[in-house]
Amino acid sequence: MRIHPCHCVAAAVAVFWLGSTAEAALPAEGAVGTPSYWMHANGDVPLLTPKQTKEVNHRIAAHGGVHDLVRAPKVLPGEEVRRRIHAAAQDLMGEMPALYDGELPLSAAAWAEAHENCAEDAVPARAAVGCAIAIRRTDVRLLPTADGWYETPGDTRYDMVQGTVLDPGEAVRILHRSRDGAFLFIETRDYDGWANAADLIQVERSSWLSFAAPEHFVTVMADGLQLPAGGRELHYQLGAKIPAKASSDPAVCRVLLPLGNVGGRFMVGQMDVRVKGAPLHSVLSEGRLPLTHNNLIRLAFAPLGTEYGWGGADGGMDCSSYVQNVYRAMGVELPRDADAQERALPCIPLAGRTHEQRLAILQKIPPGALLFLPGHVMLYLGTDAGGIPYVIHDISSCYEGGQKHYIRQVLVSDLEFQNARGTAAIDMLTHIGFIAPAS
Repeated sequence: MRIHPCHCVAAAVAVFWLGSTAEAALPAEGAVGTPSYWMHANGDVPLLTPKQTKEVNHRIAAHGGVHDLVRAPKVLPGEEVRRRIHAAAQDLMGEMPALYDGELPLSAAAWAEAHENCAEDAVPARAAVGCAIAIRRTDVRLLPTADGWYETPGDTRYDMVQGTVLDPGEAVRILHRSRDGAFLFIETRDYDGWANAADLIQVERSSWLSFAAPEHFVTVMADGLQLPAGGRELHYQLGAKIPAKASSDPAVCRVLLPLGNVGGRFMVGQMDVRVKGAPLHSVLSEGRLPLTHNNLIRLAFAPLGTEYGWGGADGGMDCSSYVQNVYRAMGVELPRDADAQERALPCIPLAGRTHEQRLAILQKIPPGALLFLPGHVMLYLGTDAGGIPYVIHDISSCYEGGQKHYIRQVLVSDLEFQNARGTAAIDMLTHIGFIAPAS
């Protein structure tokens, strides 16, 4: 079974089951499942200064997985583009996997067609990079095809070609075009992949920079924010950055919304939003929020109960985009993929640790640390009054009594849920990662 390294995958997480003890219940019940339980009286003190946040981002970027689009070269060697096309496809570039196209097994013809559409032979020796803006929430695919390929016949919730999503107005770089012209191979702030050409508009660099590196912007503090623009709704994720203009009213920002191509021109709409006071102050913040304990808790709980979305499908998030979005709202730019997050952060390795040693470590680490399982990442909340460690995470499924149950939501849980072999999650942890070095 294919294990996708970038998301909270069904194949990896579905080995968990709800044990018979009350402590293993998913989601956790009672006060521990509420944000107020985890707030601190002094929790609004910044944990990192702006300078320290920049240093953290620089350290993370050095490990790869986060792209500085503004400073990236405007021309790339063709060989580099072809290498990135292969890398973006992940394990869909090698031998044809045992997947399903709807109810039927994936055919060799469909497999070959998708790879032929990459048009690798059409990549020039020197590829000029274009600038584009997403005009709506946009899927980023591992291959240039809109067809869904699934591990289970008819289970369309887990499309193995789905990589991630772009927010409306997100700036990207165009590296290549598919043979049929329907897809563009793009570089985003945290991903390479294929996007529907109709969802992007190519623009001049000056217009592009106003979205790629806006001087003023607002941050989305709730998942699934929708703003009207040109007769349609623009759907934004938690942590999304929306360019804005300064206003004479300090409580109001004028946000810039992509309307699309009108008469051959990139048209931008403007909307005044209140960032202090009603009605949108609870979901929009001017600039990034400071990284504080209480902001971490507020943001982590904002999407509580929202539906899981593999690779951003169905308007949702998966495990790695969930923790990424929480932290990007506070100015920390994590990689998109869980394995890249694990590589990029200072970590405590847990291989070979006993259960008691793991529990002792968890008693001492700060809330906000990332806990990694194979194929899954969770955000650590801390311990309750009885010393039991808790996490909040976006989980796909689990097992109970040998039967698979889809959970598919952001929830709070302890670490006693088990795999099919009866091993508790706490004993499967591979690393504990820290946004700032562990003290």
